[in-house]
Amino acid sequence: MTVVYADTSAIVTAYLADEPGHAELRELLLSGRCRVLTSELARVEFASAMTTAKRAGRIPDGRQFLNQFDVDARSELLGVIPLVPSRILPAARRLVTENHPLRTLDAIHLAVALNDTVPLTRGEPVVMVTRDQRQAEAAKAHGLEVR
Repeated sequence: MTVVYADTSAIVTAYLADEPGHAELRELLLSGRCRVLTSELARVEFASAMTTAKRAGRIPDGRQFLNQFDVDARSELLGVIPLVPSRILPAARRLVTENHPLRTLDAIHLAVALNDTVPLTRGEPVVMVTRDQRQAEAAKAHGLEVR
């Protein structure tokens, strides 16, 4: 089974129907055909994105999306990896000092994908799913397949 690490940009797209690429990412991330993992960080970023979408009038109420995210995480449709700052923050710092022009939270997601996701896959390759081009390039540079 394919193992996917999804950053928040991809998860938001899978949930919000007005996002470009929604149908494709919904199928990839929420159909149960792949093992999908993400960082605990996605919970906060997702809540922020839903609040922003509500304020912009894109959705009537963000709570239904937050509740669905929680249901999907509890059912392990989305595997949420606990954030271990003592391991992940130094790895994220290395990513941003290795000439990768990553924003802080993108570096943290990539550090989780590289350091915490790979050991959970039992040798299966990890596919990074992101809508952020800089994060995609950094993931490729570190040997991850990217979609």
